[in-house]
Order: sequence, then structure tokens, then C-alpha cells
Amino acid sequence: MNNFSRAPLLRLTPIALSIGVMAAPALAGSTTYTLDAQFDVGVLDGVNHAAPNNNQLQLNVTGTTFPVLWIANAGEDTLSKFDTTQSGASPGREVARYHTWFNTGVNSTGNHDAWSGPAPSRTAVDINGNAYVLNRHFDGRPALLFKILADGFVDRNSNGIMDTSQDANNDGAIQASEMLDLIDTNSNGVIDDSEIKDERIAWAVRVPDGTTGFPLKPGQLGRSLCIGTDGNLWVGLYSGGAYYKVSATDGHTLAGPVAVTWSPYGCLIDRDGVLWSASLSGRLGKITNTQSNGGPYTVSHFDGPSNYGIALGRAADNTTRVYLGGSGNSYTEFNSVTNTFSSPADVFYSSLGVNVDGEGNIVVSKSSGGVVKFRPADGSVIWDKPAQSGTASDSRGIMPDANNDVWQVHLGASKISKFKGTDGTALGVLNSGLSPYTYSDASGSAARTITTGTGTWTVIQDGGTAGTKWGKVSWSATVPTGANVIAEVRTADTEAGLPLLAYTPVANGVDFNQLGRYIQVRVRLTANTQNQSPIVQDVTVTSIGQLVCDIDGDGDVDRNDVNAIFAARGTRVQSGDPRDIDNDGLITVNDGRACVLKCTRTNCATQ
Repeated sequence: MNNFSRAPLLRLTPIALSIGVMAAPALAGSTTYTLDAQFDVGVLDGVNHAAPNNNQLQLNVTGTTFPVLWIANAGEDTLSKFDTTQSGASPGREVARYHTWFNTGVNSTGNHDAWSGPAPSRTAVDINGNAYVLNRHFDGRPALLFKILADGFVDRNSNGIMDTSQDANNDGAIQASEMLDLIDTNSNGVIDDSEIKDERIAWAVRVPDGTTGFPLKPGQLGRSLCIGTDGNLWVGLYSGGAYYKVSATDGHTLAGPVAVTWSPYGCLIDRDGVLWSASLSGRLGKITNTQSNGGPYTVSHFDGPSNYGIALGRAADNTTRVYLGGSGNSYTEFNSVTNTFSSPADVFYSSLGVNVDGEGNIVVSKSSGGVVKFRPADGSVIWDKPAQSGTASDSRGIMPDANNDVWQVHLGASKISKFKGTDGTALGVLNSGLSPYTYSDASGSAARTITTGTGTWTVIQDGGTAGTKWGKVSWSATVPTGANVIAEVRTADTEAGLPLLAYTPVANGVDFNQLGRYIQVRVRLTANTQNQSPIVQDVTVTSIGQLVCDIDGDGDVDRNDVNAIFAARGTRVQSGDPRDIDNDGLITVNDGRACVLKCTRTNCATQ
């Protein structure tokens, strides 16, 4: 359970959170955001300024995630991207689909069952919304890991355009013609970077580095994938009995093999950097110190009921609880303090998928279809719903979305279905690709609420003219030990151009130089391991050469600037007027007094 010691939930869910169209822009100049209405110019994602802690940003008590699902289609070797935003009777829409293996040429496989060929299954989503998908490879080839970007692209053909899969006809589903081919042009059975045509795909790498040729030893299947506290990845090979740490930046192997005493079958990492692994048997695995690239890693295991899916929660005392699917007990709970298993569910179902929603409740995917939600404190049922029409065949994965609604993955029916998070009302069904087989972190909820408690405030500011020079972001914050606040920026001459670019980190109050009419600023708050939230009191965005309160633009703040503000007292102005220091739309004595404190010469002298 998430227990941020701050104000209640303020949840926003549009797909704009992931693609970068954030809010109505402010005007040019140096603008400070500090009041509730000013923060509302931007987009709050996992943060709030709710009473009693108004006029500041803090993390939500209730966790949230991205309004996007990444579903691996094992039977056709693709990954689907779904917008989970409800639109009328439609529970969402598919907005892109990516090949995870060659779809044409000598090494292509065509459609198959979920346990043949490359067969992607495990997914993970990082705190920036980037997705990772792991091919299991039942064909004896090495496990293959992909990264798909949420922002920016790799311009491999240098045409300045993002060539990528999209719903060109806007029908809410992706056809083959709306995907970019992946062709083995040199017939070597390896995805070379030059063969990747979809420019949202950052890289595709074999795990571990240096793996050459095939077949490998039998059973070297990529069946475990999770994200650590440092943002890097851990990949488990099933019968190889080993984990590898992989760089999220470029996919190279950072550490491993870390030999384990179980067969990795799914993993998650808690806020303390402890990796917990399901095994398909009665063994729960544990690896500590995953934030290190060099170890030492302590490996241990605990024998209990058989398991399949895995989820993590946090108890009231902030300790980790591990939830396991895969038995007739609905779910098994493991207490990380007492190292004991229990079966607290009030009703027992055969289940494979298990997850935790933003409020810490346990959601279980009934194998025959349908979903049940349990309270973590005592296993009592919050709601219990049957399968939606046409979906009750081999149901596995389950995950919450940004609105805390619940999605179920139906391998046998090649569909995904949505249930209302509050009461389980059936919200509809969407077609996926062939044999969807995702039961891991497909929305980023684990990365954002369990592994790393985090949220963002994002704003777009309009410089008014193309090529505006931007140069400083500064903020005031109270940051508990172990927590942090960071800011990132990107600039473009059009708002539409912003999501095509990656963010660049900037330091508090330190000059940088970026050009573009629009600047997009993303401020990220991250809690410490005790769930204590940082508090951001204000954020100021400044163009190069302009100081806050430098009304006459002569590069300093003096009596002339202060007098110009006092002379305009009582004047109503548009947002961004340099004289309106608190940006409340009215020039008052408070604006003048604020600038007296910012004078760059003693006694505000003009010389």
C-alpha cells in the first residue's frame, strides 16, 4: 500500500500525459508557478496541491500510472500499445503495434501458438513511460530484449520525420499496413540496428551480451523482466537459472550471470532494491542489492505454494508484501519480515495473474475469466465480477491503468477487457494481437508506485516567437533525505514537435541554452524509501538574458524596475507579464515588494 504522508489523490488520465501535449501555454518571459491556479496551467500526474497543503506540489497518497498498456502478442511476435482512456462505449483504443521479430524474409516465423518461436511475453514500463518487451524464444535463440520510446525517436534514415506505427485511419485498431516491417536483410538471424525501421524502437539486444549462434542449452528462455530502483533492467533466463542486469540506456549487460536456485518466471523489485522472483514451482526467489552493478548480490529463496504471476505491495509499516498467483487460493501472500506464506483471500479461485492497484488493493485474474478485488488488510472481497462476453478462455494477465481501472488479458480469446476500478462494472472489450500473453508490469504501475514512488508536474511555456532562447529553470523545495526533485526540458518551434524530442535534465537555477518558441518543463518528485514526499513550493522558467524583476531588460534589477512595478499597481495583465511577479493577473504592491528582495545592487541602486 502507498502511504505518502501528504494530500489525497488528484488523478488525470488523458493520453496526452504520455505523448506530451500538456496544457494551455503561458506567455513569453520569466514565469513563476506557485499558486494552485498557476500549477493548474500544467498537468499534474501523480502529484497534487490539494488541501490542507495548498499552493505546493506533493506526491499523491494513491499511486497512479500512465494511460497506456503495452501488451505482448505471443502468437504473432508483436507488442501492442493501447490508449486506456475511456471514450463513450469504447474502453480505449490500440494506437500502435511493433514487430519483435522478423515479419518477412528467411528467418520470419509467421503466426504460431504462444509457446513457439520468439513468443514475446514479459513487459516492463519505466518511470518515463518507455516500454521494454522480452522475447522468450522457444526456437533456441537467445532471449531478445527491446526498448520502445515514449518520447523522441531514432532518426535512422535521417529524414527528420518519426517513421513509426500509428493508427492512420483512426479506427482504434492497428492493421498490418499500419506497422513498419522488420526484415532480416542479411539473413543472419540477428536483428541488426540498421534493420529496425520503426524509429520508436530504440534498440533490440540479445541477453547476455556476446551471445552468438544457436541453439543454446535447452531452456534458456527469457521469462523474467523487471526494472530496478536505478532504472536499469533485470532479465531472468528460465532453465539457465540466472539473472542479468541490463542497461536501460543502450541494452548492454551490466552484471551477471547471477546464479539462482530457481527457474526465473517473472520478477519485480521493491523500493529497497530487493528483487522478488516467481518460479513456476513452489519457490519464491530473492536477490538483494540490485542497485549495484558489481554486487555483491545475496541470493536466497523460500519454499511455499506453487506460483505464476507476481505483484508487490507495502504494508502499513512500509514493509514489502509479495503476492503470488498460480494456485487455487486466489493469491498467496508472503510477509518479507516474518518470511512466511499465507492464503488470506475470503474466496478461492484458480488464478494465474495477480496485481496491486493504486490503492494497494489486490486484483486477481480468474483463470476462467473474470476479476476479483481483495482488501490487503484481511483478504476480504471488494468486488467479484464474471468474464465479459467472449473473453472467458484462458485469462491470465491483469493490471491497473491510470484511472485505477483494471484490465484483464485473455490469451485464448486474443482480447483484453476493462473493469471499473471502484465497483467492477464491465467497461468493454478490445481485440489484441494473436495470443496476448502479458501478466507483468504492462502499465508502469509497479515502477511508479512500488519500485519508485514518483510523480510529475509538466508545463508548456510559449516564448511567442520561433527560436526563443530559453536558459533557466529554478525551483524551491523541501526534500527529505533520500528523496529528490529533478527537472527536464525540451524545446521546439511547434507544440506538436515537442513529443518528438527527448527531455534533457537541467540543474536548479543553472543556465542552459535551448532554442524554440515552446519550452516544455517536466518536474519530477520522487519519495524516499520511507514514502516521504518532497514538497515543491514554486517553479520559475526563464528565458536567457532575462532576470526575474528585470522590467526594463537592462540585465539587472534595480530601483527603476521596482518603480515600474509600483507605477502599474492595480493593472490587470495577461499571464506572463514580467511585472506580475506572482502571476495572479493583477499588479499589486506584493509584486513590488517581491522585487525589492531580488535587487542585484545594494539598496536597489541604479548605478
